Amino acid sequence: MTSVDAKAAGGPLQGIRILDLTAVVMGPYATQILGDLGADVIHVEPPGGAAARRRGPFVEDTPHPDRSLFWWAQTRNQRSLTLDLDQAAGRDILRRLARDAHFLIESDDPGTMTARGLGSDVLLGDNPALVHVSITPFGQDGPKARWATSDLVLLAAGGPLFLTGDDDRPPVRLPVPQAWFHAAAEAAAAAMIAHHVRQRTGRGQHVDGFG
Repeated sequence: MTSVDAKAAGGPLQGIRILDLTAVVMGPYATQILGDLGADVIHVEPPGGAAARRRGPFVEDTPHPDRSLFWWAQTRNQRSLTLDLDQAAGRDILRRLARDAHFLIESDDPGTMTARGLGSDVLLGDNPALVHVSITPFGQDGPKARWATSDLVLLAAGGPLFLTGDDDRPPVRLPVPQAWFHAAAEAAAAAMIAHHVRQRTGRGQHVDGFG
């Protein structure tokens, strides 16, 4: 990972530790923002590395997990480790890490963390001061919670797609995943609001954010 000009200079989140379990475009921008503010971000990657490492463009147009410019940009000021959360040993390590963390931010499908025994009830039971942030397309429950989606669908559902294109043609997709970046930025802001509450009460909470 790139290191640490922000941390070397200090920052408002110096001393704060974040576990990042987000995937591709569904959240790394949230922890990038918090890392730029001085937080210690640990990106938890699955075996084989995060999918974002295989997303171009690549240095000198050579595809390689360590040459993705997208990955470098999204995970600056972070370090990483590999855990297999489908195995008991990986889940145990994550729980131990979460006991000393201030935030855990993830973007799994609704119910995935709970099915692994890593739901907010378990994580906050281990660490009542933890702020657990979930980023999903339509929230953890409700009629759309398990719908498949894309950045284009979320832009259409939220309204911004109305602003693109011309009156005599259908809306056009933006090349950069705007909906997910907006959701990630809002997740970072929501995490800070929960952090403010924690500073007053000593209690963490589960923040359910969605695109």
